[in-house]
Amino acid sequence: MKEVKPNPCIGCGVQCCSQLLVDVCGYDAWRIARGLGVKPTEFLAYAEPHNETPYDFQLDGSGKSYALILNNMVERPDGSLRCIFGLDLPRGQFRCGIYAWRPISCRAYPFVLQEGEVAIKPRALCPEGVWNLDDLDLTSLSEQLGGFEMEFCIYSLVVARWNEQVAQQPPLEKLDFHPFLNYVMDVYEELEKARSEVPSDAWPGIWLMWRESIASGADPLGSVGIESQPPRAWEQWLQDIHRVVEGTVSTGFVTERMKGKERTAEVCCV
Repeated sequence: MKEVKPNPCIGCGVQCCSQLLVDVCGYDAWRIARGLGVKPTEFLAYAEPHNETPYDFQLDGSGKSYALILNNMVERPDGSLRCIFGLDLPRGQFRCGIYAWRPISCRAYPFVLQEGEVAIKPRALCPEGVWNLDDLDLTSLSEQLGGFEMEFCIYSLVVARWNEQVAQQPPLEKLDFHPFLNYVMDVYEELEKARSEVPSDAWPGIWLMWRESIASGADPLGSVGIESQPPRAWEQWLQDIHRVVEGTVSTGFVTERMKGKERTAEVCCV
């Protein structure tokens, strides 16, 4: 029998929970808001990005972009910083208080996919040598990371459509990201309905197709065409993504939200 190795995260000094700002995607925002029953503004913030990414959103027509982050750091009595969602346990242990809904960046840490293979992030904060890839189920981990990549790819499309509309708006004297969050919540509410229609056993194949598209240098969301009748799960999922995103924007959503911030902030999350 294969020896079960202890999880290196247990007993760790949780440097990742005290030193890193966590980038989130729209799916993260939706899951946390729905899981906790809180408004996105209670745990999200926006910041100027260090590097330009496809996930940077605009708030007005000035052309300036921002990154969506977890507003997670609070100062403890001893002056140290810890994630606001953290739980202090006896004997100095620290655990995530939203583990089931934690963001993708947290779920994936410290792993990434490099040329289709699981690797450890460069400059990861984990103690040196605690992770041994030979001890892990790399097939399962690869599927998870592929799914995570897919979510950020979808988010890039969601952001791109938003930015196209906001670019037509005049610069604002006072920035407000309630409209953007409300847009994200509506998009992912509809995406979740489409997601629920995908058979559970179809997801590994969808993630594989996604990774193969990226590995070939293609954009999985770049073109959508029906190749079979009825569409296969992969084809149907791509069509649903475009249908939801394009449908949300085409209804005049952005203009309406820019004029009704107070109302949308209240209904941003039940």
